[in-house]
Amino acid sequence: MQWQCILDVNLNRLTESLKFAEDYIRFTIKEVFILEKIRKLRNTFFVLKKSLPIVDLVAYRRSEIDPGRNYQFDSIPRRKDIDLILANFSRAKESARIIEEILRQRNKSLSRIIKKIRFQIYDLEKIVLQKIPKRFDPRLYVIIDEKYIDKLPLYEMLNILQNNGTTMIQLRIKNLPDKKFYYYGEKIKKLITNPELKFIINDRLDIALAVNADGVHLGQEDLPLRSAREILGEKFIIGVSTHNLKEALRAQENGADYLGVGAVFPTETKKDAWVCGLDLIRKLKSKINIPIIAIGGINNKNHKMVLKAGADGIAIASYLFEGNLKKNLQSLTKRA
Repeated sequence: MQWQCILDVNLNRLTESLKFAEDYIRFTIKEVFILEKIRKLRNTFFVLKKSLPIVDLVAYRRSEIDPGRNYQFDSIPRRKDIDLILANFSRAKESARIIEEILRQRNKSLSRIIKKIRFQIYDLEKIVLQKIPKRFDPRLYVIIDEKYIDKLPLYEMLNILQNNGTTMIQLRIKNLPDKKFYYYGEKIKKLITNPELKFIINDRLDIALAVNADGVHLGQEDLPLRSAREILGEKFIIGVSTHNLKEALRAQENGADYLGVGAVFPTETKKDAWVCGLDLIRKLKSKINIPIIAIGGINNKNHKMVLKAGADGIAIASYLFEGNLKKNLQSLTKRA
């Protein structure tokens, strides 16, 4: 085995990945303490490289005949920022581990340094992923409750929703068997053709993972947010139902991506829901920096009041499905 070639290529890969991470942090996240972490990490790696016989390693390089030179060799499309970040951190971690293994047989002190760098990369990845805002549009959040799931054929329902301004869809099922829940979730996910339209599962992390949903929505009595995040990872959107300022601040602190706040008006979907009114929306607007989605009793006559109070979006179920779905959507979006 030409370990020199393997060491050379992985030193290069780690150099490139760390530089990408620094530039992303510098120009996108723009937080000084994270930038200082990556620069300190890169400097430690730079000092380690100076201790290696780089000139000798370059002499072993055969880039002109390397089969990896072909453009298609490792060409994987990255559609989202988070996919690009994850790919670069994966390369960094893999390269650091390979360098560590090679140096362990030849220079144990350098091997220990690169091991520390590897664990610093793990820590940095977590910090960076927590700072990447999820891309979703909260403006018109439609809840498909189990009582409305068979009101229309699903293909017809999804066609109407996608073509009339819906930006997020939540599937909420409480009483049907898990097999039915999974069936409906899988079917809806397949019928969503707009990549900007996000699909959320209510309560059930297992169903969300099984159908490859975009996220979950948790109530105050559901699994704690931090535990859900550990299970789902940073890519998933996690929303939390809140009914007062204390709950809202706790959800934001624990890493919620949005808040479902309500009920702002009495609602037919949840007749026992506590009504908080628009005052809570106004109060939260000055305290919360994640999207606020108002829910409960919203219709075409009061939705503008809700948005004017400070909500970033409205969540609607009964108003849409109790009548003509298409016409009711158009009454909110003014699409014809």
